[in-house]
Amino acid sequence: MIGTVDVVIAGDGAVARAAAVGALERGQRVLVVLRSGEARVARRLRRLLLRTAGTGGGQLSVMTATEVVCVDGVNGVEAVLVRRVATGHLSAVNASAFLSCDGENN
Repeated sequence: MIGTVDVVIAGDGAVARAAAVGALERGQRVLVVLRSGEARVARRLRRLLLRTAGTGGGQLSVMTATEVVCVDGVNGVEAVLVRRVATGHLSAVNASAFLSCDGENN
């Protein structure tokens, strides 16, 4: 179990960034899941989101080389299952919202 966040966002395009900034500005805990394994990409994204939202880093987590496998819940999102691309290791994240922006071209 990775932990608990308010929202899991898959992708790093313009829509994903805007959603992450909005959630951070509302004080929500955000997990961004990136398929890219490049640490440089994650650092750049993290700096951009925190600077734009004007918040500290305690509310934002970025996972690289990871993909969302499953989103589950009874009357809404309750858990998001993610898989490490290189190892296939599965982890569950408690979350109350999920946004998929992987197909975004920005």
